[in-house]
Amino acid sequence: MNDNFLATPLPPDIADMTVFEAAAISASARRAGFAVFELDGAGMKAKPALMEHIARSLAFPGDFGENWDALIDYLGDMANFHKNNKILILIGAAAEIAGSDPALYSELRNVCGLACNNAREWSKGAVILKFIFIS
Repeated sequence: MNDNFLATPLPPDIADMTVFEAAAISASARRAGFAVFELDGAGMKAKPALMEHIARSLAFPGDFGENWDALIDYLGDMANFHKNNKILILIGAAAEIAGSDPALYSELRNVCGLACNNAREWSKGAVILKFIFIS
């Protein structure tokens, strides 16, 4: 799906940005009809806290399994339960996750990439799912 309708083009599925870059992208995405969600990396420094924060902040429905596979599935299916095929997720204070647990940070980025792939596959390209890690 082409994102030329945005004043500021979307980044790849997963991008690292400054606060100012992310603000420009998110404002443009909102104007283009994206559902924009914000996560706070300061509250995601351990896996249980990360899982709970994401599930609550992204309003996951039902019984979230709180494991990596469940997270991939729920993130990949966000367009269905939020009724919007355009989803942008901002992860603020991402450096705090990386600083407290580099392996957790790496796994989160991997999960985000897999969720983007799933969303694209499941929707046959109709869903745009993007993540911005804000430094």
